[in-house]
Amino acid sequence: MKKRTILRAASLLAICLGAASHAFAQSFSSAHWKSSVSIEGGRQRGPGAADYEVWLKGGKMRMQTKATGAQMNMLKLGDEMYNWQEGGTAGMKMNLAMAQQVGGGSSSDYVTRAEEYRTKGKKVGTETIDGHPCEIYDYQDDARHTKGRYWLATDLDHFAVKAVIESGGSKTTIHNTDIQVPASVPDSMLEVPRNVQFQDMSEMMKGMQQKQG
Repeated sequence: MKKRTILRAASLLAICLGAASHAFAQSFSSAHWKSSVSIEGGRQRGPGAADYEVWLKGGKMRMQTKATGAQMNMLKLGDEMYNWQEGGTAGMKMNLAMAQQVGGGSSSDYVTRAEEYRTKGKKVGTETIDGHPCEIYDYQDDARHTKGRYWLATDLDHFAVKAVIESGGSKTTIHNTDIQVPASVPDSMLEVPRNVQFQDMSEMMKGMQQKQG
């Protein structure tokens, strides 16, 4: 894979999967949704945007997106991330912490923290989005140097339908649709494919970060 493709894939992983190890299953045993993400500022060279489809079950997460003209599959199992192109036989894996460092994944666990936003944040209003009645909360996380506004759907167990998160000079806007909570997720969706050879990219990423720094 080219360096640009590796970095792009790592960023995609970090945006939606990065901190999902924060016991997602405590709130949702399973879920399936589509997500549109746009990023402005920060490490981006101009605005960036991507669309995803996400499946979650038992703390494992699978995501599909289009990147560099191809469909990419991303899978989170424990502290490891797997990334491969649909129909390909080669892929990469990296440690969760490395994916977060490369992609700036400070906002990635927004879905798992709904209860925290409701108890520690400030309710600033209500709004209906895509037919879902939402409570809107502002929450500033000084430890992670982030602040955000979250639209939590009361008819979906407070699943985040929308979020706008600012961190490190960047603004990430997330809009989730077609949300199913709980969802029917086949176990096969959350398994590492046997016909793909995965290369561990953690050491390469460290070298690339050092050169960029």
